[in-house]
Amino acid sequence: MKGLRKVLTPFAPDQSGASGVLYSMGALIVIIDAGGCTGNVCGFDEPRWHDTRSAVFSAGLRDMDAILGRDELLASKIKSACERIDTAFVAVVGTPVPATIGTDYKALKRLIENKIDIPVVPVISNGMKLYNEGEKEAYKALIDEFAEEAPSVAKDQIVLGMTPLTYGKEHIDITLDDIKNIRGAKTLIAASSSGIDACEYLGRDFEIVSPVYKDNIPEGITGKTLVCHDEVVGKTIRDAGVDVDIATFFKLHDAVKKDGDRRITEEDEFIAMVRDGGYDTIAADICLKDLVPGYKGNWVDLKCFAISGRT
Repeated sequence: MKGLRKVLTPFAPDQSGASGVLYSMGALIVIIDAGGCTGNVCGFDEPRWHDTRSAVFSAGLRDMDAILGRDELLASKIKSACERIDTAFVAVVGTPVPATIGTDYKALKRLIENKIDIPVVPVISNGMKLYNEGEKEAYKALIDEFAEEAPSVAKDQIVLGMTPLTYGKEHIDITLDDIKNIRGAKTLIAASSSGIDACEYLGRDFEIVSPVYKDNIPEGITGKTLVCHDEVVGKTIRDAGVDVDIATFFKLHDAVKKDGDRRITEEDEFIAMVRDGGYDTIAADICLKDLVPGYKGNWVDLKCFAISGRT
């Protein structure tokens, strides 16, 4: 049955990915919801929540607020928060609520900016896509708002897409200064699917590689290997000389895909790849092992926070 899951829990959605990109950038992050989506972000989908601080707020929409589209009330709430918190910009992150009522994000941006004197960055997520799509939309919105056409600083390297939802505690935060100077960076690194999307959006040459796994193949990988993770993780291990097929629940770009690689959406698709692939090693989050209890080969645990919530 399509969409039926017997083992895996729901993966992190797009608003969580967007919030993850914004989390350490000094923004006031407003998730346009009644409270539930924000609770999921802070309670389940943000591994930094218990260790570092960030200004993440719920719009606190009630039924009639959503039905009547009370954007003026939201703008007033944001103005009040900005008067109490020193913030570089305001980010408004979409959820199923604004998607359902057809929120005009450009109009909302103008409305809020008429009340405050800092930039407002709308991220058009809808809670129905996966986290990598929210990361992509966040990068695009930040680039549109802040990337300088003629940067004053030429940074040696900027890494895009190495976020906690993909890499857990081994992530690399991108700063607002990085975004401002991104067009002048000597080297752009796409460390995940969303990083590829962001680099393609910039229209510049870039490298596709995971800094975590470059020159650092996980111990235990031998023989023909199925890597089920973000596509860049699989590509990086393959580029190191391992015979790798990639399976990913997220996105698979043409720049990465080779024969044997597959984007999967169902538990049964992963089960079939393992059953029919003749793999000596499976490199994937350990939570996927319960899908294939009969597999007798090597299993290398590659954590993916968006799948299992394990750091």
